[in-house]
Amino acid sequence: MIKKIKRKLIVRKAVQAEKKLQKALKQEARALSKKTNTEYDKSVISWKAPEYIKYKKGWVWYTVFAVVMLASIYGAYVYSLTFAMALTGFAIAYLIFDFRHPKEVKVSLSELGIKVGNNIYQFNRIRAFWILYNPPIVNTLNIRVHNEFIGDIEIQLDGVNPVEVYNFLSTRIPEMEGKEEGFLKGLTRLLKI
Repeated sequence: MIKKIKRKLIVRKAVQAEKKLQKALKQEARALSKKTNTEYDKSVISWKAPEYIKYKKGWVWYTVFAVVMLASIYGAYVYSLTFAMALTGFAIAYLIFDFRHPKEVKVSLSELGIKVGNNIYQFNRIRAFWILYNPPIVNTLNIRVHNEFIGDIEIQLDGVNPVEVYNFLSTRIPEMEGKEEGFLKGLTRLLKI
């Protein structure tokens, strides 16, 4: 019984120490992201990529979107004015975001970690990586990071050889094998959302 309690305490202390370490690494990354010419800027492999993929939408897509949203807003208005207002706000916010163009960010793989724009991810903060390569549809480097609000980060591999990226990263962080594009990601790509 006493051994079990001691083991639980040791595990709990180890988990707390890991959390403190990850928090300190995140703070260090934030401080370094404000500086220029750091070790993370001395890249082994670098390229420029868009923040996200913007799908081309024609007038048919916008017409279908308008009809679906108007029908949804009307249906919600009949039953709940508050929900109708929320749907209207969603439609307006989506259209404003849709007319923005993605920024080009510099991606650098250095000996210490990955820098995407101004964000730095040290290798010891990255749990795993995987590459989804099915050109021209999908061509991304994905990393799973400790203690991030968004745990999986998708980086576009525009114009860079994915084999070089794989060979470089596989010696530094574990690969998450067998990872495929998720159903929701494929659906959003299909619907051009």
